[in-house]
Amino acid sequence: MNLTWFYLHCIAAIVILWADATDRLEPAVNAFEMSIGLYTPPDTIDLTPPFYLPPIEQDSTWILPPIEGIDISLDSNIVKV
Repeated sequence: MNLTWFYLHCIAAIVILWADATDRLEPAVNAFEMSIGLYTPPDTIDLTPPFYLPPIEQDSTWILPPIEGIDISLDSNIVKV
């Protein structure tokens, strides 16, 4: 059985993961994009919000109010017909 393509893909994956881990992948991809004319500079938009919104604390004891007109007890597992 010819496993050339399998080993080629394994080696390519290892090379890509190693280049990404050593921070060499992004500059290499940018240089390749520049050489073929597809490079787009990264956005310079500041995404920090203009003001701080504190997280909302939810009360763990909150219970739904009773629904009027329903007379089924919540503790019962018997279906009334």
